[in-house]
Amino acid sequence: MTYNLSIKFAETERELSLIAGLRYKVFRDEYKADGESFDHFNKLEWGLYDDSCKHILCTANFPDQKEIAIGAFRIKTLNNTKDKYQIQSEFNIDKLLERNLNSCELGRICVDFRFRNGVILFQIWQFLFNYLREENIEIIIGVGSFAGCDLTYHMNSIRALFDKYVSPQTNMIKSNQEINKNILEDEPYDEVEGIKRVPDLLKAYLRFGCRVAPYYYIDYEFKTIDVCCVLLIKDIPDYQQKMLKKGLFS
Repeated sequence: MTYNLSIKFAETERELSLIAGLRYKVFRDEYKADGESFDHFNKLEWGLYDDSCKHILCTANFPDQKEIAIGAFRIKTLNNTKDKYQIQSEFNIDKLLERNLNSCELGRICVDFRFRNGVILFQIWQFLFNYLREENIEIIIGVGSFAGCDLTYHMNSIRALFDKYVSPQTNMIKSNQEINKNILEDEPYDEVEGIKRVPDLLKAYLRFGCRVAPYYYIDYEFKTIDVCCVLLIKDIPDYQQKMLKKGLFS
C-alpha cells in the first residue's frame, strides 16, 4: 500500500469533518463509546468543546488521488481565567495549574486501526512537538483511557501505573468521582502482565516521560476508565527530543 502522509492543523469544514468521521469510526464502531457528542445519523463524533480547540489531522494520500483521515489530535490552551480544560470535569488539577506553567491539553487522540503503528504516531508527535516548541508549552495534560468500565479487568495495569508512574506533581491530583483508590490496594496484582496490557498509546506517553495521578475516573458514557496523565516537556529524554527535532528540521 503506497501512500504519502500529510500532517497539518485542520482549517476547513471538510478537514474538520474528516476528523469527526474518523473519531466516530474509532470511538463508536471500534470501542462502542456513546454520548451526546455522537451523531449516529451522520456518523460523526464532535462536541461543543471541540470548537475551542485546534485539531491536528493526519491523512494518507494515495496515487489515485484518494485521501483518507488516519489520525487526529485535539489541542486546547487556556485563553482566559474563566476557561477550563475538559479534563477538569474528571480530575481536580487546580494545584498543578497553580504552578503557572504554559500548558495545553491533549485529547480525542485516535488512529485508524489499519495504520496503528509506532511510525505513524511518532510522526504525528514530531508535528506536535514543533507546535509545542513554537508556543513555549511547558506541560501537557490529558487522559489515558482503558476501554470498558470493568475495573477488575484492568486492575493489574492500573495498579502498575499507580505504583511505578506517579510523581510528586501528579500525586496532588484527585479524581472528581467519589471513589477510593484503596479499593485496588488490598488485592495482589501481576506487574509484568499489567504493564503488558497498558494501551499502546499510553505506553508511548510513558516512554516520553509521562506520569499519572494515582486515581481513576470511570466514564460510563464514553465507556472508558481514565487516568490523568501529565508530561513536562523538560522530562522528555534528550535522545527522544533530538529524534523529534531531527524529524522536523532535517
